[in-house]
Amino acid sequence: MRLLPVSNVRTLLIGVFINLLVVSSFAQDNDTITVDTTLVDVGVMVRSKDGRAVKGLSKENFKVFDNGQEQEIVLFSDETAPVSYGFVYDLHPAASEKTRLILDSIRKFTGNLGNADDFFTIVFNERGSLVLDFVPSVDQVTRHLSLGERNEPSSLYDAVFLAAEKVEERPNVKKTLIIISDGKDEDSHHSFNELSRLLKNVNVQVFSILVGEEPVYRYSDITLGKQPRSLDEDLSLDRAALAELSKQSGGNVQERPADNVLNLVSLYKRIDLEMRSQYSLGFYPEKVDGKWHDLKVDVEMLDGSREAKLTYRKGYQSPPQQ
Repeated sequence: MRLLPVSNVRTLLIGVFINLLVVSSFAQDNDTITVDTTLVDVGVMVRSKDGRAVKGLSKENFKVFDNGQEQEIVLFSDETAPVSYGFVYDLHPAASEKTRLILDSIRKFTGNLGNADDFFTIVFNERGSLVLDFVPSVDQVTRHLSLGERNEPSSLYDAVFLAAEKVEERPNVKKTLIIISDGKDEDSHHSFNELSRLLKNVNVQVFSILVGEEPVYRYSDITLGKQPRSLDEDLSLDRAALAELSKQSGGNVQERPADNVLNLVSLYKRIDLEMRSQYSLGFYPEKVDGKWHDLKVDVEMLDGSREAKLTYRKGYQSPPQQ
């Protein structure tokens, strides 16, 4: 019998612990089981002043605050865990070469994911969408969207809403959406506020590559250890809204040019490195009240300083009180 390496076993146990955390209470009459779903998991990326990932920290180096109140960290891990990816591509039908470039870049990146990682793609425009567990070719996209059958989602917020629900169902602890769009929403059934509320309810990190009319891409880059650069003043409110969705999940928008497959793949790899370099902190909140809770994480570096850049989600939506 082949034995799993110790690191794999630890990662598996951590994933099971986070996803299940079942507290069983057996009643004498009907043997009911109560499932405790109140554990809050916070992925934290720690970078030094020069932008390098900081490893080797322990639970004692961190403090987590829920609405200003320090919480006991009951779960801690610095292990690399598998990642579930959802790619949401807002297709511009007139730019077939750009479409080919973007699809090729996603295909190249996902082709090198680990066996335990998984992904899906949502490609859409005003004519309809494809939701697939592989990366389609340009010809497949063109044929499907030219049939005249407008299937949903066919607009940005609806597509991201579906992607968030879909990636949340994936078994991996770490979940990521990569949105490739100009940020403009066209007649979505879901409003920005509805989408924002959903993203606050799921533990999914959102990265956005904002595509303009010119071949320039921007993405939520939180890996350089620098202060987030503000969006250009001429960016539309639509782009600012998409940037806000990324930031509230733990990302910050920076401008970064990319004009070929390799450059786009390098962006995805930065995101992948970000996801795999995070510390996982878990706590049970003192209050389960159905309200929004602000999160704050502090870290003390190994040299005793607090000069580090931390990236993590800014809060969570508490489930309704039962």
